[in-house]
Amino acid sequence: MSKQPTLAYLSALAARGEIPRGIIDEGRIFFLGQFTNSEKLSKRVVNVVDGLRTHIGQPFDIHPWAFFSKTLVVGQDGFRSTLDCIETVFPQQDGSIVVVSRKGMKNRILVQDKLRFHHTPDGTRIFPLQNQRPPEAPDLHPFCNYPLAIAILNTRGCSVDLKRPPKILNEKRVRQGKHPTPAHYNVDAAEYLTALRAEKVSRDQGGTHASPIPHLRRAHERILANGSRIWVSSSLINVRNQDDISFVEKRKAYRSTH
Repeated sequence: MSKQPTLAYLSALAARGEIPRGIIDEGRIFFLGQFTNSEKLSKRVVNVVDGLRTHIGQPFDIHPWAFFSKTLVVGQDGFRSTLDCIETVFPQQDGSIVVVSRKGMKNRILVQDKLRFHHTPDGTRIFPLQNQRPPEAPDLHPFCNYPLAIAILNTRGCSVDLKRPPKILNEKRVRQGKHPTPAHYNVDAAEYLTALRAEKVSRDQGGTHASPIPHLRRAHERILANGSRIWVSSSLINVRNQDDISFVEKRKAYRSTH
């Protein structure tokens, strides 16, 4: 599914009551773009999220949100498959995060998984809750892009651009009996993954903090001269201004109307 059909699909899910209406009405949607992922790289992203521990903010406080991507997945056996991934995130009152992950190929959603994430002081714990896989569905790679999405939204210097709903086009779509295109954010996940790969290459080659190569500087605790401790957020280095605050930091005062 390309971006426009996926946004229409999300609107249809909201109309059927399968996802909260507020996700559509308030544009709580991120498009991560198209990128290549692998089981090894997925584990490295989870490792980054582990390092954030409990310093993980949700982009819209306790309100649910969604994100989608087109992901070229490379398995350990070298098998490649392009997946349409649509994931809905539900922050819970107990601090856990429930993610409903829909995956498909060739404009068909084939698999639906539900997982629970717990961000703890010892790292992130993942628990499968549900798996819906019809007999005719291929053996799709069992992964979830939530760790990637939440890592990006908590990292300084990442590209997250708001795309407002197209007013004239939406008026035409409504006249045609179609669902309008909601507002959403474009996110450059490929840029983040490239920086994450460069972080490993730099470390393996004995890189220093002054490395000119675009890379990820992971979140960490810093001890000041007076003995106090502060938390330093993740940043993309040598990509754009790493002092740009993360999307989550910008949205700390978010208030929903739904």
